[in-house]
Amino acid sequence: MIGIKRIIENLEELAYLLLTNYRRRHLFSVRDFSLMLAEKHDADPTRCEIAAISHDLFRDVSPLKLLKIAKAYNIETNHIEMMHPVLLHGKVAAEFLRRRFGVEDEEILNAVAYHTSGHVSFDKIGKILFVSDSVEMTRDYPGVEELRRIAMMDLEEAFFQVLKNKITYAVRKDYLLLPETVEVWNEVVSLRGGKLEEEE
Repeated sequence: MIGIKRIIENLEELAYLLLTNYRRRHLFSVRDFSLMLAEKHDADPTRCEIAAISHDLFRDVSPLKLLKIAKAYNIETNHIEMMHPVLLHGKVAAEFLRRRFGVEDEEILNAVAYHTSGHVSFDKIGKILFVSDSVEMTRDYPGVEELRRIAMMDLEEAFFQVLKNKITYAVRKDYLLLPETVEVWNEVVSLRGGKLEEEE
């Protein structure tokens, strides 16, 4: 693997090549918020930075091209991703990190691959990226300020509240829920002592 500093420099260069101004602004805002959370919650800032700068690198790539890259990378795709290839951008970015830069840090790779859906394997890096992606400073929606406040105080609670907010929004809009999102929701709620509706 090449040096960490060089990886970050290369990722920044790629952001200017691959992303629209809008997406790039979001990407770097996620990086800035991730670094704040890393400092606040005692996480490795360099690993958080790599995850943040790479998470949306392929977000503006066309659906057809994403499918082709995923196939070339031997990425398994589910039926939802086949219908909506944009959902593959995280998994493609993670595999790109592995192949292009020799990154083998599974915490970084999982954070990038599943930053949209969440994942049961998430540690601090995954949770920081997941939260930062939703509450970075360019985001503007009802409740975001409260989510930012929680994020600075309690990462676990912020992860739960952001996940809940995303699911509530998806259900309200009749959007599909990714299998990983359902799985991580059930995992988190179980750890919090949650019950099935039938048990009430």
